[in-house]
Amino acid sequence: MDRLQRLLWKKENRNCQHCRGLQDGQLRIPAAALIHGAQTGCPACHLLYESISPADLADQRIKLVHVRLFGDSQVCHTFDPGSEDMSRKLCAEEGFNKGGWVSGPEYPTTAFYPPVERAVELFSLEATLAATNTDEFHNLIYGWLRQCETQHPSCKDYRPSILPDRVIFVGSGRDPYLVEPPKGAQEDYIALSHRWGGQVSLQLKTATLDDFKKGIPFSSFPKTFQDAITVCRNLCIKYIWIDSICIIQDSKDDWDVQGSKMDQVYSHCLLTIAADAAENGDSGFLETPERRDLHNSTRKISCLSPAGQKGSIFVRPWRQYGSLGGFGRHFNSWEPASLQPSQRLKQEGSYLLRRGWVLQETFLPVRVLHFLPDEVTYKCTVSSRCECQIPTHGIVAHRPLDLEEPREITPRDLKEFWREVVEQYTQREFMFHSDRLAAMAGLANHVHVRRPDIEYYAGLWSDELPSTLLWVVDREINFGRLWGNESHRNTPSVAPTWSWGSVTGRVAFLFWNLSYGRGKWAESEPDLTDVRVTCTLSGMNRYGSVKDAELVAEGYICDVRVWLTSGSEWHFPFKMETKKLDGTVGKTNGFFYPDTEEVLGELQAGRKDGVEMVVVSVYEARMFLVLRKVGTGNLVFERIGVIHCNEFDRVVLRDWGRKERFTIV
Repeated sequence: MDRLQRLLWKKENRNCQHCRGLQDGQLRIPAAALIHGAQTGCPACHLLYESISPADLADQRIKLVHVRLFGDSQVCHTFDPGSEDMSRKLCAEEGFNKGGWVSGPEYPTTAFYPPVERAVELFSLEATLAATNTDEFHNLIYGWLRQCETQHPSCKDYRPSILPDRVIFVGSGRDPYLVEPPKGAQEDYIALSHRWGGQVSLQLKTATLDDFKKGIPFSSFPKTFQDAITVCRNLCIKYIWIDSICIIQDSKDDWDVQGSKMDQVYSHCLLTIAADAAENGDSGFLETPERRDLHNSTRKISCLSPAGQKGSIFVRPWRQYGSLGGFGRHFNSWEPASLQPSQRLKQEGSYLLRRGWVLQETFLPVRVLHFLPDEVTYKCTVSSRCECQIPTHGIVAHRPLDLEEPREITPRDLKEFWREVVEQYTQREFMFHSDRLAAMAGLANHVHVRRPDIEYYAGLWSDELPSTLLWVVDREINFGRLWGNESHRNTPSVAPTWSWGSVTGRVAFLFWNLSYGRGKWAESEPDLTDVRVTCTLSGMNRYGSVKDAELVAEGYICDVRVWLTSGSEWHFPFKMETKKLDGTVGKTNGFFYPDTEEVLGELQAGRKDGVEMVVVSVYEARMFLVLRKVGTGNLVFERIGVIHCNEFDRVVLRDWGRKERFTIV
């Protein structure tokens, strides 16, 4: 809004009775008022009127109802389609969005069918280029990078230019080849973040290591890799790191070693190329039909500057996904509570947002160049840029360990950060759920460097135990319906049952949210004490899969019977009873959060008679881990869920159970 105010604010239109000189944070103008303002010479009303597609204005099936302006670039046009059938047809077949009626004295409505909407964005520079193989495009990207290097000391100082164990040399016009540089060698390189999308045709194997060092024909690289190499060469960068070629794919030991160094690969690179537009290795990302379509649908309209000079501004269809995921944030908004956009926007905007591996690949770099389907965006620790030069949200800085904005990294920040990362990370997709710990090993190592005094146990940190044992599988109904968010035990096992890495479902630290005082209960003395953990790793990656693990603690073990009392797809109220030591029956109720669909099935099947279980209190005699005995061992359990009781339903632990030292595996 500020940029449009500067562009259009004039004495003759600042008191326009219709647009008020665009002085409101959000402007809504009825169609009749907008047309009148434009006819009487208000340049602001004229600009908003011109932003409407001429084809829409001439369409006899629809009638312009009102225009809304948000921020400083998005304009939404609402039309009355005249009937519900036409509303459905326009949305299903002609690219309109379903809108909502806005009631008011100047534009009343009694229609029961929904209106339809289109949204556009206004920007001051010429349209996104139709192709990325032009000198103009190369100069744009090169200018962003060099400006960052010369004018952003924090970006330059943040990154040591240390080459990974293997990189691909692409600096000459000859075929690329694999290099194993001396340890500690310093040189600029680019890292590629991409979606495998199944089998990648070019992979480094033990048998091909020597051949790759001699040379790899450029024609043998998949199209996505060829595009990345092209960008490297255009930026005059000699080396690129690509996971499938720089990690020996048939060597578990090499995967373990290199996987634990992912934080160094992505935080040390000059730049990370994020191939958001590439569905797989063969798709490519430089030439896309979406880019050509956007270029062709961009219009230039005339306007007047504050000094009365004639100028122009460009208008194009609003791309909703362009503001998601932290890249190209043109608008003052974030995807609520997570980086995961809706299914439709996720498919349209970025294939990378689906991947669990990509979370650390986009958090750790100092600079990221996102190749979206129709535009390229860039962000560093100081700024965020896009081809159209639409002003970005003020909070755009991106640094490792930051989800939304830069902040000092303190021990408390790290705790909050890790919980948020786990919640976002477990929403994403994995080709192999066994990668759940390995795919965030780089982030874990990055945290550990800042907190070497703590230990890492299969996705949890030692200084947060026992509070973070209260993770739950989050079956939020929207996610469940859209994505089939079921949860099962990871097979083969990669983590103990007390770790979130042991399940395939979406995980949340539910009891840390505002309704629970943001975890203030965790500042009280826990009921679960003397917690000790031992872990045996599956391989050489200290942050990867776990072969065996035990959590030994002391707490009140309670034998109970549990009944589900009602519920839905995500909400499971229960009642719980136990035979107390004095022979009486203790009763309470609350909410059950099963770890897997199998446990949920047992509860649903046992609605009549209840299900026998073991619970152990973690905090305040009302937050319990639900356990099941394992084998014939005494007091050896696996975790199967979490129970939470309201504060007034807390129990008296010494009446309900016995204090024991026990083991969870």
